[in-house]
Amino acid sequence: MSEKNAAVGEEVDFFHPDLFVVPENGEAPYLMGYKCENCGKVWFPKLELCPGCWSDLNQIKLSRQGTLYSYSVIHIGQPGIKTPYVVGYIDFPENVRIYGQLEIEPDKVKTGIPVEVISGVVRTDKVGNPKMISYKFKAI
Repeated sequence: MSEKNAAVGEEVDFFHPDLFVVPENGEAPYLMGYKCENCGKVWFPKLELCPGCWSDLNQIKLSRQGTLYSYSVIHIGQPGIKTPYVVGYIDFPENVRIYGQLEIEPDKVKTGIPVEVISGVVRTDKVGNPKMISYKFKAI
């Protein structure tokens, strides 16, 4: 899925459309997990079968909020990502841990803080225009 960057007429990629939902009606974005029909374990990202018991998985809407388990501040990053930036692992109530970029200043981040899923630019082009949009996490 992609949309136009009106400022420059280029495509902006929407990353992970099978994992991340931004409702068109203005409701808050959320992530999709995959719950085992047999053992009930929740997985992220998408898998075809449960790795624990080989049963089918059903797509479920995950909670919007979680707790920051760990993080790293990146000072030398890939092109298109302004440094420094923060990445981390978030623990969700469904007993799943998800990695992503954090919309938290490096000097304000600490483990154990509550965070929520948001939509945001995760990569820009050479002149700073949005190039890729995906899920991120912000402190609440």
